Amino acid sequence: MNRHSLLIALGLVSLALYLAMWNLSLSFNWGEGYEQRPILTYLVIYSALFILYALGVRYVWRTGEDKKTLWTLIAFGLLFRLAILPSQQIQEDDVYRYLWDGKVFSHGINPYKYAPDQVEKFKELLVRDPVKFEATYSDADLEELLFLYDLKWENDTARVFKERVNHPDVPTIYPPLAQYVFRAIHNIRPDSILAMRLGFLFFDLMALVFIILTLRELGLSRNYSLIYYWSPLVIKETFNSTHLDIIGLSFLCVSIYWLVKKRIGIATVFLALSALGKLYPIILFPLYLQQAVLAEPSGSKRQWSQPLLCATLFASIIGLFYLPFIKIGEGAFEGLRVFSTYWQSNDSIFALLTFFYGQALAIVGFSSQSEYLFSYDLPSLLSKITVLAILGGTMLYLLYRPTKSCLQDIFLIMTMVFLLSPVQNPWYLCWVVPFLCFYKWRSLILLTGLVSLYYVEFYLDYQNLPQYLPWLPWVEYAPFYLALAWEARRKYREAGSEKLQSDQFVE
Repeated sequence: MNRHSLLIALGLVSLALYLAMWNLSLSFNWGEGYEQRPILTYLVIYSALFILYALGVRYVWRTGEDKKTLWTLIAFGLLFRLAILPSQQIQEDDVYRYLWDGKVFSHGINPYKYAPDQVEKFKELLVRDPVKFEATYSDADLEELLFLYDLKWENDTARVFKERVNHPDVPTIYPPLAQYVFRAIHNIRPDSILAMRLGFLFFDLMALVFIILTLRELGLSRNYSLIYYWSPLVIKETFNSTHLDIIGLSFLCVSIYWLVKKRIGIATVFLALSALGKLYPIILFPLYLQQAVLAEPSGSKRQWSQPLLCATLFASIIGLFYLPFIKIGEGAFEGLRVFSTYWQSNDSIFALLTFFYGQALAIVGFSSQSEYLFSYDLPSLLSKITVLAILGGTMLYLLYRPTKSCLQDIFLIMTMVFLLSPVQNPWYLCWVVPFLCFYKWRSLILLTGLVSLYYVEFYLDYQNLPQYLPWLPWVEYAPFYLALAWEARRKYREAGSEKLQSDQFVE
């Protein structure tokens, strides 16, 4: 078998497995048969897909660039997506919130204003406690709530999808650009998961195009785009779980391309759009300012006017998108406040930090569960302060050291944001995958396979096996951190060896 035939074979077997995943998804009916859900079978399919993906990565790393391989991997990547587009959600339900937000916004109502539960319960409050109702809602609010309540009953699909919105007591957390995407998709076809996925496909293709352009700009093989486009993590979490991260991720890929091209202003615009899709990339802005400073001759007037222009541009775009929503004041950020305060899921380093601080507080006589500050329990608060200190310290180091590669610094920060986060849901790792097209980190590619073990938690819950839950993060993350430590040590030694050879050559 020649090498290209091997790639085709990997693609065909993967396609068969994605079709099997689509067929398996039909057993995941919302609200039904939790104990019978074939979660373990899904994990077998995902693991097989990951092995084939790893072989594909090995293939593109070991072969030269050629157009036939590039178009083959693009064609199969698109077929993988089409295979699961009609599938049912496997253990995820965020899409119902997206559909509801789009419905609300498309009718001219601020999607940040009301939690879905308020639409269900305002009539009860009006009858049982009219004084509190009048103190809470104005006449205009009542009119909007009545309209939204009637909207729920437009058709059976609208009613069912509205009832499936998760955390209905919390207003939406998704930023303005995401809201405009939800609204546009609703206007094309209301209450359609398939329409949402097709909308996400547009952003996914945009990400691929700019990854390929960036690879070409860096002088790397465009075939490395397989690392993104064949990633089972990206495909499953975007086109089955239907998570919105692809919106912000695609604009980040565009931004990186222009950053590599040294077009800092354009790169800043797309960074702002990325943050408006999901807020994570906002942490990267100081690195963009650094590049704006370095792009101009030292001592020139533009060395400082250029960063000021970029900062103004970034802030203006963010402000412009938020402007239609902030009439309700801090209520526009209520969902974000609740998420940042209380959410903790599938974490690794953060979980160790909270355990450490909990034990330390107990030793000095504090009850970690009863002591609260700013709505945080003390271990969580101290852990978040530690995480912010680590990220802040790393950022300061990157800003003030002699820069080698801004792209590498961005990769480092985005990876750290995931690894230190109190919420390490698998789809958050998708933000790191595009960078693996530019940097060979096998440990992080391994992690894109290991994070699927997140779904074992659901299986253990459904089978009433809570005694195994504490061990799950160790199985999920320990192999990765061991591989990461080994790989980092090897790269450090290789870098030291290259520097030594360079020094000897100079002598």
